Amino acid sequence: MDNHLKKNLHTTPNPYKSKACCVSVLQEITLDKQIFLLGLRYFPDKLLLDHKGLAAYLGTMVTRDGSKVEALAHSILEDIMDQIIPKWIEITLKQQQNKFGQTVLVTMEDRQPNWQDDALLSRLPALKLTP
Repeated sequence: MDNHLKKNLHTTPNPYKSKACCVSVLQEITLDKQIFLLGLRYFPDKLLLDHKGLAAYLGTMVTRDGSKVEALAHSILEDIMDQIIPKWIEITLKQQQNKFGQTVLVTMEDRQPNWQDDALLSRLPALKLTP
């Protein structure tokens, strides 16, 4: 994504660094008359993502003709990773109905090198991405 969009992604220091804290955000996004549902979950390290800034970032995104939900999910993941460097992050993006009448669901995750807590991740409930 363009750097001018990332300027909306503000951060605050994480006062809960000694705790296992999972932040989850669900938001609907409308881009080029397409409705997307975003699910974001992350285990913060030193920084938390500002929710108002995230909403502004998602609200100002534009897609290019022919862009795919996979590319959009990847861009969102990378932009947020660049800003907060979480221990673990997961982005789920659901396109309500594409031009072929399909609902497309993309989930991507990333984590810091050497961060491994599969027991903790396995206890996370599934995100409910409903309109």
